Amino acid sequence: MSAKRSASGWSKAKIVKRIKALHKKREDLSYNRMARVHQGLLAAANYHFGSWGKAVDAAGVDYAREVRRIPKWTSEKIIKAIKAAHKSGADLSWTNVTKNRKYSALAYAAIRASQFGSWDEALEASGVAPSKIRRYEAWDEEKIIAQIKDRGKRGKALNSKAMQDEDSKLFNAALNYFQGWDKALRAAGIVPEDVYKRRRWNKDIIRKEIKALNRKGVYLAAPNMRKNHSSLYSAACKYFGSWTGAREACGIRKNFHKKK
Repeated sequence: MSAKRSASGWSKAKIVKRIKALHKKREDLSYNRMARVHQGLLAAANYHFGSWGKAVDAAGVDYAREVRRIPKWTSEKIIKAIKAAHKSGADLSWTNVTKNRKYSALAYAAIRASQFGSWDEALEASGVAPSKIRRYEAWDEEKIIAQIKDRGKRGKALNSKAMQDEDSKLFNAALNYFQGWDKALRAAGIVPEDVYKRRRWNKDIIRKEIKALNRKGVYLAAPNMRKNHSSLYSAACKYFGSWTGAREACGIRKNFHKKK
């Protein structure tokens, strides 16, 4: 919805009258609350007065002293917040950010005329393509389960912390569809208790694992191990100093730099 359309039916006098009425009721006039519960008034105020603060001042309320309780949004803060939200896997579509209490203040700050003027412009300034946000990845239970199983087959960690760090989109989708990460694991045929048991590595266990993979014909080059057996690879480097050192400790001295 455009700012002009949001402002239809409002006039400066009507906006001032409404703000005075809210103030008389001792309602919280902070920008954050307006973005949550009085979006129409906020949009109209931005359109007619240029900012919410100016509209409040026009109503005889000192916005700086009486209302504002949070640090002023700047372009840098907006960009930083959008980048952080995008990295966490949040849905940054306009519909979601305006309904989500966590992001509504950010969204309305970003579209101010003094900032980016529109949400798409704010996204682009943050290095996020608006077209990709509008085509936000569609998830379903089958896709979530398949990707969880795939991570397990590749030896990737499946505990909640690792998922939030490495694949937050899958993690968040699983929480939405299964109402919990453990439930998502069980749906994928994985016992949560097994996932959360921290494996205790030592040199003997590492050698045993490497030899077992070698017998199965697994390609033991470092890039492949980093990608598909990251836990074993990291432990081997820690205990033997390098992946090559761990292989050689198992009696495997093949030159894996050559093509398989």
